[in-house]
Amino acid sequence: MAFKLALLFGVLAFASVGSFVFGTTTTTVTTSVTTVTADDGSEGGLSLSAHDRSVIRKTWDQARRDGNVPPQILFRFIKAHPEYQKMFSKFASVPQHELLTNGNFLAQAYTILAGLNVVIQSLSSQELMASQLNALGGAHQPRGATPIMFEQFGAVLEEVLAEELGSTFIAEAKQAWKSGLAALVAGISKTLKNSGDLADPQTGLSANQIRDVQRSWENIRSGRNAMVSSILVKLFKETPRIQKYFVKFANVPAGSLGSDAEFNKQVALVADRLDTIVSAMGDTLQLLGNINYMRYTHAARSIPRSAWEDFGRLLMDSLSANGVSSGDLASWKGALGVLVNGISPKN
Repeated sequence: MAFKLALLFGVLAFASVGSFVFGTTTTTVTTSVTTVTADDGSEGGLSLSAHDRSVIRKTWDQARRDGNVPPQILFRFIKAHPEYQKMFSKFASVPQHELLTNGNFLAQAYTILAGLNVVIQSLSSQELMASQLNALGGAHQPRGATPIMFEQFGAVLEEVLAEELGSTFIAEAKQAWKSGLAALVAGISKTLKNSGDLADPQTGLSANQIRDVQRSWENIRSGRNAMVSSILVKLFKETPRIQKYFVKFANVPAGSLGSDAEFNKQVALVADRLDTIVSAMGDTLQLLGNINYMRYTHAARSIPRSAWEDFGRLLMDSLSANGVSSGDLASWKGALGVLVNGISPKN
């Protein structure tokens, strides 16, 4: 299944009618599970200053008067990344030096021109731009498109504009285009994600993170008390003042904690609470309830955020030592970040 990069912007030109024609094949555009909304506070909606939008439109109006610009954009892209030419079935085998005179190549180049015109004219409309980004992601997510492909295309576009406009492509124009393309790639990248990679708006965790954490935890949970005991002893040795927050064994030498009954009660409590939190990750209400409970019960003790961060770091070390894979560790890191921020928010 070839990824036809000429659809990169071309699909946007036809998004309003729901389908586009590529050669002799009509392809229906469907939005992906991931969506960008007009009120998205990130760059997903392509938020740009009025000045940047004005500069982009002005420079584009100047550049597009030259009919050679669209072919040059696509030609430079293929020249910089020749492996992509094979993805264009209608000119996959055409020698590079013949591309600029090849009819199929030129047709694709001007499809890109049409799409760029739509994008640039839509910059001031968050709603329209969000809709177009969703259409673009919906068309390309199943094809295996990646954000880097869009970034590479944007870099070539900047290069061609700089050469075409010469001295009129001043610093503010370069910065406006750089900001615009970065925002466009950010918005597209969100629509290219699989649903399992999307963070829950309330918990901040994705389904894939939860799956990785729960699966790896299940493999080691039987030894959770020993793991937590080791982590706490290391934590107290690194930062002795943290042990002072636990009045029942505050003065017990760190080396003797393993045989202290009160310490072992605390270990069991921490291990069970960790087990409960991991088990609750798939249930938003339960997870938020556990986080809020931890935050409430520890606020009075004024335990600093750094202690939670250090506990998380030592937990990561322990997980690694217990054979948790690098991929699962990445999910654990994200999950622990969410937990720490929930229990002890940054000021």
